[in-house]
Amino acid sequence: MPLSAVEECVELPAEDDRHTGRNFLNIRDELVPFIRLRELFGTQTPPDPYQKVVIISSGERRIGLVVDQVLGDHQTVIKSLSKLHADVASFSGATILGDGTVALILDTAHLVASGQGLDQQRSAS
Repeated sequence: MPLSAVEECVELPAEDDRHTGRNFLNIRDELVPFIRLRELFGTQTPPDPYQKVVIISSGERRIGLVVDQVLGDHQTVIKSLSKLHADVASFSGATILGDGTVALILDTAHLVASGQGLDQQRSAS
């Protein structure tokens, strides 16, 4: 994900890791909705025992993305996805890492909007 969108990284508290249906974290007295990327992308492998939450923002809106690990930062050149992949909403581009593997770049604005949708659903119920 673009480093410019990242505000902070925190560890997912154990009480929020039990899938209680509560998808909000209290970050400095502000409720921040979060999305589990494992569920969003249908990952079948077992989760890391100590998951992290990357808090990202787009404008005034914030959301947490639950990830297994934070690997660090890399300076990369981001290439746009082709027209064939225009309907893939969760990714904004791709890059080639130093070891030759391809890494997809998350579309943080889309994910923040999705998280805000969760917040609005919770407010309505």
